[in-house]
This record gives sequence, C-alpha cells and structure tokens, in this order.
Amino acid sequence: MNSRRLAKRTFIQASTTTIVFLIAWLAVNNGKILLICFGGILIAVLFRSSASWIGNKIGVQSKFLLPVTIIVPFVLLGLFLAYTAPKISAQGSELMERLPQAVSYIKEQLSGLPWGAKVTDSLTNLSSSDSEVSTIITAISSVFSSTVNGFGSVVFAFFLGLFLAVNPDWYIRGTVTLVPPARRERTREVLSACGTALSGWLVAKIASMVLVGILTTVGLWALGTDLALVLGIIAALLSFIPNLGPIIGFIPAAMVSVISGLDALLYVLILYVAVQMIESYLLTPMLQAELADLPPALTLFVQVALGAMVGMIGILLAAPLCVAAMVIINKLYVEDILEASPENEQVC
Repeated sequence: MNSRRLAKRTFIQASTTTIVFLIAWLAVNNGKILLICFGGILIAVLFRSSASWIGNKIGVQSKFLLPVTIIVPFVLLGLFLAYTAPKISAQGSELMERLPQAVSYIKEQLSGLPWGAKVTDSLTNLSSSDSEVSTIITAISSVFSSTVNGFGSVVFAFFLGLFLAVNPDWYIRGTVTLVPPARRERTREVLSACGTALSGWLVAKIASMVLVGILTTVGLWALGTDLALVLGIIAALLSFIPNLGPIIGFIPAAMVSVISGLDALLYVLILYVAVQMIESYLLTPMLQAELADLPPALTLFVQVALGAMVGMIGILLAAPLCVAAMVIINKLYVEDILEASPENEQVC
C-alpha cells in the first residue's frame, strides 16, 4: 500500500514538474501567443463584469445584458468618431508634418551649444550613411509589419474574449477539473478573485484614461497649444501603460510646443505633470480603493522584461499580469502555505 502511494506521489510530482517546464518553455518561446490569450481573457472579464454590474443594479440576468455591454461601447465610439474623425485626421496629418520641423528646430538650437554641435554632427553623419538609410527603411518596414500583426492580434483577442464572455462557467469548470478534487473549491475561489481584481483594475484604468484625455485636451486648449485634440487622445491611450505611457505621451506634445519657445514647453510640461499627479494620487486611489496598489518597481521590471521578450504587447499587458499574479501569490502561497503553516498555528 505504501509503495503504491509512493509511486502515485512520484508520478504526480513528475507530471507537475513536466507541466511547469512545458509552461515555462511556452512562455519563453511563444510568450506572445500566451499574452494574446490573456488579452482575450481581459476583454471577456470586462464584458462579463459590466453585464453583471448592470444586472445587479436592475435585477436582470447578466447573460441577457451581455450583448448590450458589447454593442453599446462600439456605438458610442462610432458616434464619437463620426463627430471628431475629420478633426482627428486633420490634426494627425499636421502632427506628422510638425514632428520633422520640431526635430530640425531642436538640431538648430543644439548647434548653438558647445556640446550640441557634436551631437548634431553625429546625427547628420548617421542619417547620411547609406547603410544606415537601408537600416532605417528596414526598420520602417518592420514597424509596418508589426502594426499589421498587432491589428490581427487585437482581432483574435477580441473574438476570443467574446467566446469566453458568452459562457465563462464552461471554461472555469474545465480548468477546475484539472486540479485535484481537494483543491477544486479553492481553485474556483482564486479564479473568482482574479476576475474580480482584473475587472476592478480595468474599470479604474478605463475611467482614468478618459479623465486623463479630457484633462489633457482641455489643458492644452487653455494654453493655446495647437493639435490639442489629437495630443489628448494620444495621452489618454498611452496612459493605459503605467510608468512609461505618460512619458511617451508627453514627447509629441513637447515637440509641438517647443517650436513656440521654451516657455510654451515649460507650461506643457507643468500641465502633463499636474495631470499625472491628479491621475496617480487622486483618481487612481479613488477608483481602486478596494484593490491592492501595484508596486511601481515591480510593474516597471515586468514591463521591461516582457517588452524585451515579446515587444509592445508585453508592455501593454504587464500591469494586468501583475494584478493577476499578486492575487494568485497572495491566495495560494501567502494564505495557503505561509499563514496556514504549523509554526503559525502554534504561535496563534
């Protein structure tokens, strides 16, 4: 009997080790596919949690409200684009024209400085090299290819999210059955906690994105900065990325305003810093009052690591991955192992 138990235990340990190594191999070599699937889960969580929230408020089953939570956002987005598309298109084209002008202006200003001339000469020599020109053309082609592939990834994640949102219990039951019977109820609790944390984070992030876009657009308009609408939209979209997003979003606004003078650049910098402080210290704590704060250093480390491994999609999904990972570690390791250890029970 003991030998049979030992053989069974050894088999389970070997199988678990094999699965862990397989998942690790998939994460390293096919990390983008796994992240796209995680993006589909995020979309499913957003749609399903919205339907559940509305259903709880009006007393209707969430499955009947799911089509509403899917269709209404697209209708609102269509109405917004129908009204602003001409302005966005015109300002986007003007922004693309102004960025080279801003680069030329910055070069001209740098050339007047003792160390700026060396930097300008280096940039000129770099851009005039034939080999580098071919490298730039290759890079542009790579960016275009990545954009097309990224669009395909978004479409795949969207439809995956739709399928998951229609009947999530089916997939949850399938996942739970892979766990030993004694741990199935706990696994279901952990998955439910992950869904709750991700839905709360998504709602808070979307709300903060909208508010950042409004504050940035109104602030730039009040400062008299051109292209306020398109710069506000860029700031809103990039604010989805913690830490790095606001910095990247500030760059086009800085390049547009620097042509008007250093005082205009200073005012725009103050505006972006103020909006970021409002978002970080007022909006996010209010919207995520019941959620654990994401450690900035951990989020930045995951962003850099995933960005190096799989590119932009890793940077985009680093924060929600941290949210899910923190819930899993807290539930399965801190609560079930550390706090439930015999030493802690004796101390209590």
